Amino acid sequence: MSTSEPSTLSRVRGSELPRSAVAFAASMLGPVRAAAFWAAVGLPLTYLPMVATGAVWNQPALFSALLALNAVAFLVGHDHDPGMA
Repeated sequence: MSTSEPSTLSRVRGSELPRSAVAFAASMLGPVRAAAFWAAVGLPLTYLPMVATGAVWNQPALFSALLALNAVAFLVGHDHDPGMA
């Protein structure tokens, strides 16, 4: 095999994805947004017990990870409309 031949392991571009993969990704967008929305709503409820028991000071990495996860869930789920479900 010479170096001038195209590789069979080339990356697939988004426009070259099979229609079934694009349809699957589009069908999963709604449930992922809904899960992220409700995670963003529910995660702050875990902060109260952590503050009450002092776990915020004993496990600051866990508390920081929960805050980061809540921020990501907020960003992913912000377009979800619970009234439309």
